[in-house]
Amino acid sequence: MITNIFALEKTVKLNSGYEMPVLGLGTWTLTGQVCENAVYSALKDGYRLIDTAKYYGNEKEVGNGIAKAVKDGICKREEVFITTKIVPWSSNPEKDIEDSLKQLEVDYIDLCLLHQSGGQTSDDRVYKAMEKYAKAGKIRSIGISNFYTERAVNHFIKDFEIKPAVIQNENHIYCQGTVLKANCAKYGIFIESYYPFGGRGHTGENFNNPVIVKIAEKHGKTAAQVIVRWHLQACFIAIPGSSNPAHILENYSVWDFELSDEEMKEIKAINRNKRYENW
Repeated sequence: MITNIFALEKTVKLNSGYEMPVLGLGTWTLTGQVCENAVYSALKDGYRLIDTAKYYGNEKEVGNGIAKAVKDGICKREEVFITTKIVPWSSNPEKDIEDSLKQLEVDYIDLCLLHQSGGQTSDDRVYKAMEKYAKAGKIRSIGISNFYTERAVNHFIKDFEIKPAVIQNENHIYCQGTVLKANCAKYGIFIESYYPFGGRGHTGENFNNPVIVKIAEKHGKTAAQVIVRWHLQACFIAIPGSSNPAHILENYSVWDFELSDEEMKEIKAINRNKRYENW
């Protein structure tokens, strides 16, 4: 069973046996030198989880940022947890996995996810390819993304040799995914939040929520920091995205305070089961 250890630890042990950081950098929409610089800044600030995807078209830049940080002695490759994703419409997922390894310039991927559902036939083809690479040691953990119902998730739990280690979904204060998280916890599956601030175009709605503003003022923290802290204490892995070095550091500076049980209840009450995306 998953317990609330996020408040104390910066990593969790996945059901694959590997440790995963609970807070990382998302790189959706980041490209070119901006992406490379963001990855480098994050690693310099202490992040050890970097999230990308083949669909993002920035695996090369993510790899460059990591390689530069390793070269400069900021971190070692084995200290960095790299996540990428394979789209379900891939005609050759094994080739795509090989290409991701090449673009990232690594010998293994820490976590590879099926990016979203494309129908059971295509989903199964991608997931089986990820299983094959997991058995070969080129992928350490596998999982799925954008699956929100117990029925959809149970297919991957019960019908494959390797259970998902992580499910990456849209989660934020207005979409807390508590039912799915509770079901997945029984199998040692962690839920990872993309759009932890609601996603681009929706951060204002999240940052200006009166409950969040009140709690932030009480702790002398920003709304972003309170929301990140809530994710961690609610047992979500979180990957806020940014290209701004100041915001990247701000989002990681959450280890010196803790939300009370009452504050966690207040934020829980904000939930509307409201998603901003529909994929």
